Amino acid sequence: MNDIVVAPSTAPVQPLEDRANRSDRFGARWLNLVKAWFGTPSQRRLAQGALQIDRIRHWESEFLKLSDQEILQRGQQLRGRARGGEALDAILAEAFGLTCVAAQRTVKLRPFDVQLVAGVVLHRGAMAEVATGEGKTLVATLPAALNAFQGKGVHVTTVNDYLALRDGEWTGAVYSALGLSVGILQQKMSDEDRTAAYKADITYGTASEFGFDFLRDRLKVKASKGTGAAPFWAAFLSSGPMSLPQDPKVQRAHHYALVDEADNIFIDEARTPLIISSPSRPATEDEQIVYKWADGIASQMKRDQHFYLDEKKQKIELTDLGRHLIRYAQPPHGVHSHAMDKLHEHIERALHAHFRFRLDQHYMVDDGKIVIIDESTGRPMPDRHWREGLHQAVEAKESQQITLASDHAAQITYQSYFRLYTKLAGMSGTAVQNFWELRRVYKLWVVCLPTNRPCIREHWPDRVFPTEDNKFDAVVEEIKRLQEMGRPVLIGTRSVEKSEKLAQKLDAASIPHRVLNARPGNQSQEAEIIAQAGRVASVTIATNMAGRGTDILLGGNAETIAWSRVKEHYKHRHQVPPDLWIRLIEEIENHENIREQRQMVLEAGGLHVLGTERHEARRIDRQLQGRSARQGDPGSAQFFMSLDDELLEGLGENRQADLLKVGQKGGNYDWHKYGPSFLKAQRRRERQHYRQRVDLMIYEKQRQEILKDIGADPYVD
Repeated sequence: MNDIVVAPSTAPVQPLEDRANRSDRFGARWLNLVKAWFGTPSQRRLAQGALQIDRIRHWESEFLKLSDQEILQRGQQLRGRARGGEALDAILAEAFGLTCVAAQRTVKLRPFDVQLVAGVVLHRGAMAEVATGEGKTLVATLPAALNAFQGKGVHVTTVNDYLALRDGEWTGAVYSALGLSVGILQQKMSDEDRTAAYKADITYGTASEFGFDFLRDRLKVKASKGTGAAPFWAAFLSSGPMSLPQDPKVQRAHHYALVDEADNIFIDEARTPLIISSPSRPATEDEQIVYKWADGIASQMKRDQHFYLDEKKQKIELTDLGRHLIRYAQPPHGVHSHAMDKLHEHIERALHAHFRFRLDQHYMVDDGKIVIIDESTGRPMPDRHWREGLHQAVEAKESQQITLASDHAAQITYQSYFRLYTKLAGMSGTAVQNFWELRRVYKLWVVCLPTNRPCIREHWPDRVFPTEDNKFDAVVEEIKRLQEMGRPVLIGTRSVEKSEKLAQKLDAASIPHRVLNARPGNQSQEAEIIAQAGRVASVTIATNMAGRGTDILLGGNAETIAWSRVKEHYKHRHQVPPDLWIRLIEEIENHENIREQRQMVLEAGGLHVLGTERHEARRIDRQLQGRSARQGDPGSAQFFMSLDDELLEGLGENRQADLLKVGQKGGNYDWHKYGPSFLKAQRRRERQHYRQRVDLMIYEKQRQEILKDIGADPYVD
């Protein structure tokens, strides 16, 4: 600890933000009583939660008189009552009040009334739309602790390993104060560590890790059936470090799942099933022949001459001229030859790789491997592969080592997996647009929670430009204007390629900035880059990975800087001695002038979010806009678009080509009249993705029914 130097402190640090609780966000009590009986399903759930506030605050005031040891004892008493069969609703107010006190004493935060209501909504099984920046991580502790008292296990899911680790560590102090244990799932953990994580009262992890563990358990059970069941006395006789577990499964029963960033899991990820494949290996030269041959032919083909590409349905159809070219292109022969219809399929996949999948947008090349990029979050997914030879076609296109296509061993969709839970709840900042789908598929009502302080974000009108170069030039000029005002700017892009192109233009204009995209090494810096994006006149370029779960505090985030200094000495943040933590934050605030910077940013108008392109779902646009004007701060958001944006593919090939020609001509036109075309294309894309999710759900349901009818495991192929 010798390298950590802090100035001595004579007074506790004062909070940078006014965290005053607003008790007037739900209206009069009599009105909530009426809505609790006669309102819509969402209104009833919101009103029933609001009616619990007074009871929770009463118990909170009572528990504040207790010592830490007495708090722990009361937690054990609640556990005994819950496991003894008492209804959770009967102990809800006490459990929430006790959790509030534990949070105040450990993480120094007191849940707002709106957070208490969100906790009640989540406990009763619904989708809570909690605005960005309103403290979803703290909200999750309330229903998670209450349901964990039953001892049946609670699963809290997030979108990536970093957030699972961060949230699990940060909330662990709260749960420990109540006598509850916490487990954290990470990739490449051993079965022993996974079993220990699942045995904890509350388990944090990514949705994919929970799903894959379920599939791996099914495979283990299937494999163990052939060896014969162990006799009942084996459990008493087997002991010692060499004994085998009686139950090969690592995952507990599916009792209660709380899904953070649920829109990403339930909507965006729902188009792709979770699949466990047999181990793959590099293909031999003979096995690569057909992929390389198909890639060479596809690179010679011309659109609308040799094949047709339907952008709406994302389908490719060969023309007679294309089939003629394939027949006389000396197809592979010998051991790895294929029938002509199979060769056509290889060519179609190669055409998809060349004409639909773009480098640094849909995938990237890292250390000789093709790494898929998640379009909704912008994050790399190194453990995922495209199916049915498409991944091999992309490898051939980029002249990388081709891996042998593997067979499927087990699969499940997110829709099927999360419906296994007895009780399911979710949180998101943007869910209301898909409320009917969430109700139909997951049986969840969407409940919109008000913010603690009214949101004063300004939504500036969209600006349309003829070409991308014109758009980026205008972005640079807008950044210069905002920098002169002292406002921080967060720029959102849809792909790695676009973020780097814009960064080059900012370099040419001598504008200092930071870039956050899916390039290797950036994910580990994500929280630090985003946390400091609120400093005076700072410029941050980010793909969609920008910051789920990380607050952009105006003036800078002292806690993030403090943790970066001491994380080498402590495994978890709550292990840092309170006195050291307070002194360190005070020293950083004084050295970095965070209070002064915050005041300057507030007076300048707050953080401005500038989107360089509309996304394929309005929900993702709202996520980007939600980065500004958090917790009652000022802020603004605006989108810049051009007539060569990829989104316009949703209008159809002919309409997109017409708009592209108009943009290339340039001139002094009123380009803003094309704004509605972007929203129309966005709606079409949303409908297309919705149909894909419904088709996958129906296919999965039919597949499971067929497998059940023949007595097979519906999840294991």
